[in-house]
Amino acid sequence: MAARPGGRRNPWFTNAAHDGAMARNARPASIAPSSPPHLVALLALLALLVTALALVASNAVTDRLLRADARGRVEAWGADLLRRSPELGAMLRGGGISEAGLATLDSIRAGGDVLQLRLLGADGRVLVSDGAPSLNTATIATRVALRDAEGAAGTLEAVVDQAPRRALFRDAVRLAEGSIAMFGGAAFGLLVWFAIRRQRESAAEAQARFLRRHDATTGLATHAECRDRLDLALAVARVQGWQVGVQVIDLRRFRDVNETHGHAAGDVVLGQIAARLRAAVRREDTVARLAGDRFGIVQSVLHEPAAAARLAERVADAVATPFTLPGGLSVTIAADIGLVIAPRDGEDAETLLDRAEKALAIARAEPDAAIRRFEPALDAESRRQREIERDLRAAIADGALTLHYQPQYRLRDHALVGFEALLRWHHPERGMIPPSDFIPLAERSGLIIPLGAWVLRAACAEAARWPVPVRVAVNLSPTQFRQGGLVGIIADALATTGLPGHLLELEVTESLLQQDAEETERLLRAIRALGVSIAMDDFGTGWSSLAHLWRFPFGKLKIDRAFIRDLGRDPRLSAIVATIVGLGRILGMTVVAEGVETEEQARLLAQEGCDQVQGWLYGRAMPAEEARALIAAEAAAEHRKVA
Repeated sequence: MAARPGGRRNPWFTNAAHDGAMARNARPASIAPSSPPHLVALLALLALLVTALALVASNAVTDRLLRADARGRVEAWGADLLRRSPELGAMLRGGGISEAGLATLDSIRAGGDVLQLRLLGADGRVLVSDGAPSLNTATIATRVALRDAEGAAGTLEAVVDQAPRRALFRDAVRLAEGSIAMFGGAAFGLLVWFAIRRQRESAAEAQARFLRRHDATTGLATHAECRDRLDLALAVARVQGWQVGVQVIDLRRFRDVNETHGHAAGDVVLGQIAARLRAAVRREDTVARLAGDRFGIVQSVLHEPAAAARLAERVADAVATPFTLPGGLSVTIAADIGLVIAPRDGEDAETLLDRAEKALAIARAEPDAAIRRFEPALDAESRRQREIERDLRAAIADGALTLHYQPQYRLRDHALVGFEALLRWHHPERGMIPPSDFIPLAERSGLIIPLGAWVLRAACAEAARWPVPVRVAVNLSPTQFRQGGLVGIIADALATTGLPGHLLELEVTESLLQQDAEETERLLRAIRALGVSIAMDDFGTGWSSLAHLWRFPFGKLKIDRAFIRDLGRDPRLSAIVATIVGLGRILGMTVVAEGVETEEQARLLAQEGCDQVQGWLYGRAMPAEEARALIAAEAAAEHRKVA
């Protein structure tokens, strides 16, 4: 167990260890069922006990009923004797006995259900005694006082045979016993049903609570749960004087796993990543899945910043280890990590998570997977980016953007064959903002969709006004392909401006081919069906060029300027250029070299058989009116040459 310097016990375990264990041990499939409630078990036992007691008590009730019945019958018999023989009361009180009285006494005999009787006077004298006792267990002896209008007269004792009535009562009691047993069984069944229902409801509630706080695929904490635990960690850290580390992790190439092997394989990888992340942290730390392929870690007890850096390295190494898919396939991905430490980088959860995202954005901009810590300068850059995004949104709405056009020439005869439309933004306060600053921002914010549609319409409208037919090239973003409706936007731009389809060329980058290849191919062929030419821009910088080039309907390859810059100084570049030119010739594609700035570069490109060139040597990007003037001048020169 971790402890602070000085031997003080780490109190974090008293309030967060359970949550940490839950994050570590949680699984998405189910939740362990709870044991049956003891109260329900006791109630069920009580129901059985009450049923048994009721059955036992029914026998005692039968006996009481039989005794009460015997007493009632004897009392009724005595009252009937006094009513039928008025002189009997006087004889019982000690008066003389007449002949009628003797006859009355002689008539009182045992018989029927009465097995034995004795009639006693008020002074205890036995006036009548008849019958004999029986060993039958169904007999009941009873004694009742006789009373007439003058008061107490004597006593009548009788032994009554209750066997017939016991049978009658037994049938009634058995019916009652059956009812009691049925009631007890029903009560027991009801309690069991209630217990099962309550248990299922409790399990469902626990499952719902778990899913609200944990990701269904990985069992890790959700974004909301991560934030709650971060708040708790910060509260404890403020009291104890600790630091808290926060890491946001993004996976490189995970999308390729989904697209190549399917989402089921992607879920397998996510589960393995979750297990590796849990293994990399301590029990009191929190691991969360923040979004699709984004994870977070909260180091709740941090005594030195270096510990956060060490954890980030362990996480990066864990993610970089190949993952095994069903069927034995292996895939490799990598992790970009943004790291912040409280209280240095922020004192509340929202600030820390936001700054961790900013650090992650810097890491993702690196060519290879990287770990980056937040720096205060990132906040200023973030504010600048937000301001640019706001101003860009306004510029699109106000039509404050313009297009410049860079000429493209055929290398063998230096004939003007087209222009590439390049976006320009002159900010009223910041001046000219390069596309490398605002285009990535537009792609991240979604502004590339309206911006790209505007560029397409404006370029087509300008090309339709040129004095002679010249092709115009427009760049497309992969985001425009993902958003849908691109083919309709292109068709609408051509129809609205009247530009023939063969005079429009659309440039796409190799990164587009890394997405859904089948859907990308379908879209490109639909665009090609409009008569529009398609060019692969920056060819040679992506990983998928040779593997996919033959599948897609490209009409032109544009060699990236990185291969042109040092052409003539590095012989390997000449070999690369020659290979690309030869590939284009085999596939029937025109090859264009970008970034041509010197005569030597142009000479070497011509020597290798390159078809077209574009760069400062032949002309910088120019406003629309200058492009129109250049087209007119080239057309006039060509006319004079022919003449």
